Amino acid sequence: MPYRTETEIYPDVMAWLERILRERFSKAKVDVRNTHGSSPNHYIRQNGLLNYFHSNIWQTYDIRVDITGFVKSKNHSGLVFVECKTVAITLLHLSQLLGYSRVALPLFSYLLSSAGIGSTLKSLITKYDRTDILEYYWPKGEIPRRIIVAQWDKNSRGIDSNTVLPPGFSGQI
Repeated sequence: MPYRTETEIYPDVMAWLERILRERFSKAKVDVRNTHGSSPNHYIRQNGLLNYFHSNIWQTYDIRVDITGFVKSKNHSGLVFVECKTVAITLLHLSQLLGYSRVALPLFSYLLSSAGIGSTLKSLITKYDRTDILEYYWPKGEIPRRIIVAQWDKNSRGIDSNTVLPPGFSGQI
């Protein structure tokens, strides 16, 4: 049975995100939260998560993200965003997360849908080679950070690696 609402996806996606963050940042403090009902700046303040940040810039995060991962270690500190959809992902959905990601500069940003990726968005990225529309941060001397777009597989409770955009970014998951 497919997910009926976005909120039905959240527990599975949260478990997946926590698992991959703990694997990637094995020595870090990792906390994954359902933040869809509150902007990160309010959520951080209300839940005492200030210690995940080196400055007060989080106070400017007046945005709405479905799921937020918090990561803090000696070498890494920051957020991870996940937006969940039950309809095919469109350019409108991407634009929303792109805006959020440009504001907060998360370590990773994912746009997932149990219904897959819309043909127009997929064509723009693959056929017309517009992977640049996924970029949200260009740290000097590093590969630009990009939103990872993919279909969520309910059965495996993970991303369908055959659907990951940009192509070749399966290793970033």
